Amino acid sequence: MSLFKFTLLTLVAYCLSLFFALAQTGPAPEPVSGRVQTSDGQPLAYVSIGIPGTPIGTVSNEQGLFTLTLKPDTNPTDSVRFSLLGYHTLSLTLATLRGQGNTNRAVVLTEKAEQLAEVRVMATTNKTIGNRRIRTNMNTNLMIEGQPSQNLGSEVGRRFNLPNKTHLITQYRAYVQSNFNSVTLRINIYEARSMRPLLTRNVYVTLPAKHNDWIDVDLEPYRIVAKGDVIASVQWVGSEGKGTYLALPILMPAMATHHYRYGSQNRWKTFRGMSTAMTLEFAPINVADTTPESSTVARQ
Repeated sequence: MSLFKFTLLTLVAYCLSLFFALAQTGPAPEPVSGRVQTSDGQPLAYVSIGIPGTPIGTVSNEQGLFTLTLKPDTNPTDSVRFSLLGYHTLSLTLATLRGQGNTNRAVVLTEKAEQLAEVRVMATTNKTIGNRRIRTNMNTNLMIEGQPSQNLGSEVGRRFNLPNKTHLITQYRAYVQSNFNSVTLRINIYEARSMRPLLTRNVYVTLPAKHNDWIDVDLEPYRIVAKGDVIASVQWVGSEGKGTYLALPILMPAMATHHYRYGSQNRWKTFRGMSTAMTLEFAPINVADTTPESSTVARQ
């Protein structure tokens, strides 16, 4: 099968996956609302909230408030997962969550310690890989028009094939288009095989009104050590104003792998032969000089 036919089939599968994610029949249950805070009562912004493995998900706002839109087949015994870098993940059943909302009790996440690495960058020129092409005929959308709150927490990423050495990730770039008044994105870096987060702190980027340009993220201060392929992504966690699109240009066919997650706690979908406009910069490091340093890095 030619690369063109393969990527065409991939595009069809991609579109169908979005269609079935949106499809629903019958009346939906009442939404569940609440708030998330720290153990000392501070509101927690941009917590990923949802039923694992489903498109039912959202993100808390800057005041820690959230509303979870449900579907007709949602069961009161389904678990809702709350997760944020630097905090222990918490799961509650919908019934428990609804009961807490009725009594005005907040969902509390507790901080956890993460391991930071001390690394020494080797004397060499940093390398950049990825797709710089922005003039394409297609886009991949973070927002589904007409259902923005339901798709809050969606994520678009690209797999980066790194050389078979240990590297320090130093910079990430992505081309993002939006007509909102402002948009807040979270940057995520994962180990490709396990999807384990490699960042130990939350990294956010705020887009100005009607943004249509590259975003540049300096990752060197976060000491991200990668020992194999990684997936870098942008996640939609907040916005202001009434926008109609939030998208990244997508290239087909391409010798790359595209990743998409509809909903903040949903499973990842993988589409080969597609590439979003993203680049990653990295530098080799001396493995012998990497030593873990215990630190609590829960603050955003």
